Amino acid sequence: MQWSRERVLILVSAAIFLLFGSWLFAVPTALEGIGIQLTSAAAITDVRAIYGGLELGLAAFLLVAQARPAWHRASLLLLACAIGGFAVGRLGGIILAGTGSPLMWGLLAIEAAAAAVMAWAYRAASSP
Repeated sequence: MQWSRERVLILVSAAIFLLFGSWLFAVPTALEGIGIQLTSAAAITDVRAIYGGLELGLAAFLLVAQARPAWHRASLLLLACAIGGFAVGRLGGIILAGTGSPLMWGLLAIEAAAAAVMAWAYRAASSP
C-alpha cells in the first residue's frame, strides 16, 4: 500500500490515541498530575472508560481505516471533529472558569492546530 499524506496523518493520530488511551487506562490517576482529583472508584472507572477506552477505540478504528484508502477521507473528518471538539471543550472550560493555566492554553493551541490540519487534509483529499 502506498504512503500518502492522509495515511500518515491517520497513523500518527492512531499512535497518539493508542499511547494516551493505554496510559490512562492503565494509570488513570496520572490525571492528578494536572490537577484532576479522582476521589472515588467511579471517577477512576470513568477516566478508564473515556480517556482510556474511547481513545483505544478511536485508535483501533484508525488502524483499520489507514489500510483502507476509501476510508481515509472520512477518517480525517472524524479526526477534525474529535480533535476540534477537544479544542472547543477546552476553550469553553477556560472561558467558563475565567482562567486557564499555561498547560491548558498550550493544549488548546495544539488541539486547534491539529484540528485545522485534519480539516485541511480532509478538504484536500480526493473523494473515493
